[in-house]
Amino acid sequence: MIRRLLPFRRRRGTMALASALSLVPLAMLAGIAIDFGRLWVAQDRLAQAVDAAALAGARRLSVTDPTPEAQQFFNANLGNGGDIMVDRFSVVTASDNRTLTVTATGRMRTSFIALAGESWRFLPVRAEARARRTTMGMELALVLDVTGSMSGTPMTQMRLAATDLVNILFGNRASLDTLYVAVVPYSSAVNFGPGRTDWLAGGAAAVSGFAPFRWRGCVEARANGDDQNDNPPSVSPFRPFLNPSTRAQTAAQAFGWNAARNGPVFGDNDWGTTPTITSNETPDLDEHDSQDPAQMWTNGNNRRGPNVGCGQPVAGLNNDRAAIVNIISRLQPTSRGGTMGNLGLQAGWMVLSPRWRGLWGTSAWGTVTPPGLPLNYPGPRDFMVKAIVMMTDGNNAWHDYARPPVSDYTGYRRAGDGMLGVTTMSAAVSRIDMRMTSLCNNIKSRGITIYTITLGTTPATQALYRGCATSPSHYFHAPSASQLRGTFQEIGSQLSNLRLER
Repeated sequence: MIRRLLPFRRRRGTMALASALSLVPLAMLAGIAIDFGRLWVAQDRLAQAVDAAALAGARRLSVTDPTPEAQQFFNANLGNGGDIMVDRFSVVTASDNRTLTVTATGRMRTSFIALAGESWRFLPVRAEARARRTTMGMELALVLDVTGSMSGTPMTQMRLAATDLVNILFGNRASLDTLYVAVVPYSSAVNFGPGRTDWLAGGAAAVSGFAPFRWRGCVEARANGDDQNDNPPSVSPFRPFLNPSTRAQTAAQAFGWNAARNGPVFGDNDWGTTPTITSNETPDLDEHDSQDPAQMWTNGNNRRGPNVGCGQPVAGLNNDRAAIVNIISRLQPTSRGGTMGNLGLQAGWMVLSPRWRGLWGTSAWGTVTPPGLPLNYPGPRDFMVKAIVMMTDGNNAWHDYARPPVSDYTGYRRAGDGMLGVTTMSAAVSRIDMRMTSLCNNIKSRGITIYTITLGTTPATQALYRGCATSPSHYFHAPSASQLRGTFQEIGSQLSNLRLER
């Protein structure tokens, strides 16, 4: 009986030993599986960090060196790295300055495979991503505040900032068939250019009252709610901005007598040659009569003429990058009148509205809008966008030069003329704010994206422009002029469509 059991015991011991020995490779295989599972996780984590770095770096193309931005996003997404040791991180910009390639290589420390020898202590990991900045089909209006308060640093920084935005969108291309940009300077009125007499009620005869000067191209706000729509001039023609002479009132001593000067108190716009005014006081200077768009601005409050307060002209949609940048570089602040942002915003709508197709032609700056533009409003499936970027450095306001009568002449004439239904400057400004809100809503209802930027300004104005923007994320506030460039660059990045190629 015992002899019979011994072979069985020997067989059972042999089987147990064989089973135990078979567990060794199984354990090794399990360890290898764990290490390669960790490798898969590490590889995926590295790839995600590289993707984020490529997208972030591509936002800075044409603006600054993309490497710091890419490195920052790579580090943030990789975190402490865990078992990953990064040996090399590179950012390479293609010659077209529109494509960015980010590559990261490194190692992952193993746990089980390392038992197989020194050469298996680490497994390699590598990830690469390429991001290309592609610009959607876009019609963009830059609506820029050029009022007198923009003089000095604000104007310099705005010109640089707007140029940054244009460069971001065009990259290193001289032109793009899918990108058209309009430049819309505004103050208390908008200038369409002196060649637009066919847009006026009465045509060329409407500007005869400018003699001996010439009409620069500014227009008054349209009445009966037409300052809140995109009606073309064939439907709602304009009246020329004609700052009336106060010379006759001054000569008639309507503003009083200045005994110290032995003459009448001067009005705020005593232009012309008749009637005669006799006084020991030196009158204000006549405005220049240049038809050069770079000179169409009022360079001081103490000027007189029918165009005082009229700023530089609008340039309709065009895709010549150099021409657009040149116009921006030549923008100048316009004194007198005040700030009437609603009129600038309305002009921004007009350069994008298909109701104005074929009207813009050649601008006073010499740029040409193709006859087929603006395009129709985009549908939900159209790969294009219409956008307005509007910047202001102040509240809507009515200026009053220190000479009678009360209030400057503006796109709404003088406050006392009652074009807004009230006759005081403060009440008129409230009406302007209300009209601007209505105008913003009308524009957004057409699918146009509105970005707004306030420089300085009061909380009330910030709220007005925040509400005007397409969403709160489309509103930006720059407490100081030095922050304008970063703001415009961020908007440029948002307007650009970044597509990850691989």
